[in-house]
Amino acid sequence: MSGAWRPAIIAASILLPLLMTSCGKKGHEDEKKTVQKSEDDFLDKDAKPDERNYLLAAKPFFIAVANRKYADAYALLSSHARARMSLDQFKPAQQDSDVQQNQSYAFDNVTAEQFAYLMQYVEAAHGAPRAPKMLHVFSTDPDVLNRRSKEQFGAMDSMFAIGAMPEWIPADIRRASLRGQIHTELSPQELEKVAATEGMTIEELKKSEDFDPYFNLKIVLVDEGGQLKIGYFEFLPPSMLD
Repeated sequence: MSGAWRPAIIAASILLPLLMTSCGKKGHEDEKKTVQKSEDDFLDKDAKPDERNYLLAAKPFFIAVANRKYADAYALLSSHARARMSLDQFKPAQQDSDVQQNQSYAFDNVTAEQFAYLMQYVEAAHGAPRAPKMLHVFSTDPDVLNRRSKEQFGAMDSMFAIGAMPEWIPADIRRASLRGQIHTELSPQELEKVAATEGMTIEELKKSEDFDPYFNLKIVLVDEGGQLKIGYFEFLPPSMLD
């Protein structure tokens, strides 16, 4: 981000909260609502060679989540990611009163069953995952990944890069932050709610070019035993900044 337009983005994120988290905006022509023609279509085509390695390392986890194969996704987590998970990672607080409750609702030494259980919060909020939409590398800057940046907007960069990643996860193993989106399919009940909000029938809603439900996924890769693994993650709602 350049310093010139970063303040405007920050203001937009504060003053223009998303009114409907279940509906995405119309994307580029190459971002269709259908499943990709090849399994790599959702990876950033403009990634640098070193960034490509991070994309490929995160890809299996991303695909496993998109295919609702939560046991497979869990198997790709590092020991640091499994050590502790809080509800905030799956269901971000919507208001101040939710923060303490979410942080207190946490699991230590998380099992595959507990991970799958927590994924129910993601599905309830955004719909069932159905296909990858896009994935790109956000930052590989060690200072950003460890909240040490001296830049004017360093703190904001770190927030976007690693969110609430715990300080106890070692600084020297953090390698890259990635952000992506996963298409979802709303339940009949949610479809009815969204259609009513938009003043449409369900059929009209489905045909709308602007209707593309999805959620965001933030990933931080760490080096564990010489292998790149998922060190931390957060599932987030659609944003005005997407």
